[in-house]
Amino acid sequence: MAMNLTSKKCIPCEGGTPSMEKGKIEEYLEEVVGWELKENKLIFKTFGFKNFKEAIDFVNQVATIAEQEQHHPDIHIRYRKVTLEFTTHAIHGLSENDFIMASKIDAMHDWKEKVEKIVVSKMFSIKFLVVLIVVLIIFLLVR
Repeated sequence: MAMNLTSKKCIPCEGGTPSMEKGKIEEYLEEVVGWELKENKLIFKTFGFKNFKEAIDFVNQVATIAEQEQHHPDIHIRYRKVTLEFTTHAIHGLSENDFIMASKIDAMHDWKEKVEKIVVSKMFSIKFLVVLIVVLIIFLLVR
């Protein structure tokens, strides 16, 4: 059953609120592909990039989402890899907010990758067409 976590908003948790139980965590994990569970207290995922600049750009995009939702990850940057960890510190465990953030970040990352693939393929096609036209013009001028 799809939860559509991407459309939800994070709601601040207060101390005393119970963290998610294992069964509920497993349900939510099915909704965020590639995220892994650690000690039933946090979820994490590592993203890979072509270079350091792309990794930092990604971190900045994550920061924007985190500020909007007021739910922030722990971020580990290793050159071209970024690992994000989510836990709800106020309750010392996982809440729905952690999965909402994971879903929003995945949606942002997937959308960006799809756009880049389309743009790159279109740019390659345009460059090829320009080269072909230039070659044809040179061929006609030489004749």
